[in-house]
Amino acid sequence: MYYDNKRLALSIFWTILGITLIILSITEVLQSSLYGGMGGGLTVVGVFQIIRNLRYRKDAEYKEKIDTEASDERNSFLRMKSWSWAGYITVLVEAIGAVIAMIRGQETIQMVLSFSVALIVFVYWLMYMILSRKY
Repeated sequence: MYYDNKRLALSIFWTILGITLIILSITEVLQSSLYGGMGGGLTVVGVFQIIRNLRYRKDAEYKEKIDTEASDERNSFLRMKSWSWAGYITVLVEAIGAVIAMIRGQETIQMVLSFSVALIVFVYWLMYMILSRKY
């Protein structure tokens, strides 16, 4: 079962947390409007997830569709390929951004982008080592 009670409870939690952040932002307990926006986002996502969960439980056709998508090997392959392409593109864009920041004399941006590239490459190497032993 793809949508279980834990997912429903988590969706309810996100909705309640979002509403709480909105209320605290409106009453100015939290000074930044960032919290109100974050609360709005959490509330919307939580409500949509609750709706999806309830639809999954009531609509047999929708349930079959979701279960097929979750267990389909093609979708799993596409998700894996999408993450790998996203990783390549992220590393390249950050590396180019670091070079541009270096040329423009923006050392802080250059350092952040360089450390991010280094972290991604390190995690890639670490996962490669772990997975090469496992498979």
